[in-house]
Amino acid sequence: MLAGLDAIAWADLSHAYGSAADTPGLLRQAGSGDSEAASEARSDLHGSIFHQGTVYPATVAAVPFLAELASVAANRRDEFVWTLGMLADDRHAYGDDFPQVRAAVADQVESLRALLDDVDPRVREAAAYATAQAGVAAEPLWRRWAMEDDTAARAALALALGEVDPVGAQTVLGDAALRDDPKVRVAAAVALLRAGLDWPAGTIPALVAAIDDGAALTWAWAHGGSWSEEIVVEPVTPVAVEVVQEMLRSRIPRTRSSGLWALGARCDARRSAPAVFVPLVAPALDDADPGVRRSAMDVLRQAGAAAGRFADVVADVAGRFPDTAGERGFTVEYRAVETLQRLGDPRWVEPVCAAGAGGHRFTPGAVRFTPEVSAAIRGRLAAHPADAEVLARMVGRWGANADALVPDLVAAMPHAGPAIAETLLMLGRDDDAAVPHWRTRATEKGDLEAALAVRRLTGDTTVVLDALRAILSGGSPAPRMSMPDIEELGAALAPLLPIAAVHLTGAAERVHPLRDKQVLAARVAAAVAGPEEVLPTVEAVLVAGDSPARHAADLVADLALRVPAEVAHLAPRLRDRLDDRWSRLSAARALARLGTPTVELAPVLSRGITDYGGQLALAIILELRAAETIPALEELLRGDDRSGVGSTADDIVWADELLKEHIEDAIARLSPRSGHQAPLP
Repeated sequence: MLAGLDAIAWADLSHAYGSAADTPGLLRQAGSGDSEAASEARSDLHGSIFHQGTVYPATVAAVPFLAELASVAANRRDEFVWTLGMLADDRHAYGDDFPQVRAAVADQVESLRALLDDVDPRVREAAAYATAQAGVAAEPLWRRWAMEDDTAARAALALALGEVDPVGAQTVLGDAALRDDPKVRVAAAVALLRAGLDWPAGTIPALVAAIDDGAALTWAWAHGGSWSEEIVVEPVTPVAVEVVQEMLRSRIPRTRSSGLWALGARCDARRSAPAVFVPLVAPALDDADPGVRRSAMDVLRQAGAAAGRFADVVADVAGRFPDTAGERGFTVEYRAVETLQRLGDPRWVEPVCAAGAGGHRFTPGAVRFTPEVSAAIRGRLAAHPADAEVLARMVGRWGANADALVPDLVAAMPHAGPAIAETLLMLGRDDDAAVPHWRTRATEKGDLEAALAVRRLTGDTTVVLDALRAILSGGSPAPRMSMPDIEELGAALAPLLPIAAVHLTGAAERVHPLRDKQVLAARVAAAVAGPEEVLPTVEAVLVAGDSPARHAADLVADLALRVPAEVAHLAPRLRDRLDDRWSRLSAARALARLGTPTVELAPVLSRGITDYGGQLALAIILELRAAETIPALEELLRGDDRSGVGSTADDIVWADELLKEHIEDAIARLSPRSGHQAPLP
């Protein structure tokens, strides 16, 4: 068994943990008769040559041996077959070596095809999947379909036929979706959907009945998210509505909850969805099952502005938050409060404050500004200034919209000094009353932003030097955002030159946090002695790419305003960064300041909105007055697909709706007919 295994120079190949010298031993152990040892080896093997979906040179070499083990291993041969299928499936595998891995699996298609007739039905099920990914012809799948009597294997064959021979399989799959065993009905319906073929009449009730019976797809067949979401996300709107309605009418609470989650996934995927699908939530808000009611509230929390039609119901639930705030986990009342915050409905203020008075914290998420919310907070602060401990944390991202609240926050400083000082720092509002708290943050946490705020109000440079020293020579991290205010200290930064010099090696550090410190050190040294000596290190960090290159490009952009001739030679390096999603926006700004016309940078700036930058990209577009981006911005507004920028898995809709608002504002400010002026750089 495994002939030729030792003929391969495994030590010269790599996997997730470095040298693949351990791979032959793991392959042998995975095929052994000791079931416990074999299971451990399979796990270790998967983690090294197929680490979280990434494939490696060692993976290519291992494929023939995995295929052999799929036929001769003493234990769980089906797991080897599933692995081979996923290695050839770009929904599961990726990396520079993926094309070679997929080709290696395709070379094993004959041995995989033989497994369609294996005595173990688990192997036959996995083989249907693996052969489809390996490029098998339709004939062996049809031959096996005619004789297969195992339900799971038939379900896998239905999905495989849908991929390999969709037109030829349409009639058979349609019949299976209506009349076969529940697991096969689900598989056939999904296969038709993926092939772009219509479901025959009666498919939706048959599909939901199968879901009621607990039928599901095997995980390897998933296309990204849950297949139960796919059956609502992918069909045309009328069909998707019918699926949701059928699921919500189910007698099984689990199915009703799944329907709600699928509804939410549709809203996450399509901008047009909430107006159509969110109203369908109404019956679930009064469902007899508490789990279904919780799912309904979760959907509203994620549904964007369309959830506003249910604001009164949500507010009633949120009003009970003080009574449940001490419970573990995210209660339905907690989610209701979050929904009101996202809607900009002021009825969240009282229950959050009442819960806070009882000693229960509420972690702020996306708290929308509206005049009504601002007025409610001001009223609460006037009547109960101690509530500032809770409320200050809610408004830190309001920007200029918080201006009216600042006097009320400052007045409440005796009750919640640290929290209010942190919020004022986030808002960029300087106030003498916050200085003691900022000084503490600078001293204890090395908070450079707080130190700079202290200096602005007091003229004290020592606190800034101490914070910089803690970052450059200690364990404090470099700030995530560039700090051009540092340069105003000029010669006062001279005591830090020896510490900064340690970082200015002319070569990029191996890890990002240390590269960030290199850029900060370069900013310090350039402020004292000019940029000449620091530019080799800045260039090296630029070349290394990723997020530290963004900070390096920001430094070049700042220097371009003062000494453009000294950094002009970095323009080619900046152009190289235009293909790097993490640094392209800062590189584009630096190039613009060095004289590159914005018409040349418009495609990069527009792309930066959706691939990473979001509002940051729009801010740079406005700063540069890049009106050439308007057509691309208008196209972003017309599209129905969500952007997903700046969002987590449960706030895609809200983030996208907010981004649309910012895009509309940017277009208005860039338009020559708007009367608005974008800010000067």
